[in-house]
Amino acid sequence: MGVTQSIWYAWILLGLSAIGTCAGNLLLKQANLALPNSSVLTVIASFWFWGAIACYIFDLILFTQALQHLPVSYAVPVVSGIRIAATAILAYVFFGEHLTLNQFFASGVIIAGIIIMSRT
Repeated sequence: MGVTQSIWYAWILLGLSAIGTCAGNLLLKQANLALPNSSVLTVIASFWFWGAIACYIFDLILFTQALQHLPVSYAVPVVSGIRIAATAILAYVFFGEHLTLNQFFASGVIIAGIIIMSRT
């Protein structure tokens, strides 16, 4: 794989890594909604909890692979920004959580930062 291809491949892996974390966060929220006031053991035994764990493992594997081709000083801020913005938006979509104008603005700033960082 050429250098340019490996860089694009790494950015794709990084995006998928962020999606993995976002999905894990949403599954943990669903576990708590599906099992309100449950004991820790009940939550740990739930399908939703194990789905979240699987997503986090998926995230770590892809993030590790992306770091083979990207500097950590670029990868961490980019993936963190994607995780924050995507989680806020998807929590609104799936759980009806409050999404303010400030959150939209902040998500836009994060996305602009990601674009700027990815161009270096």
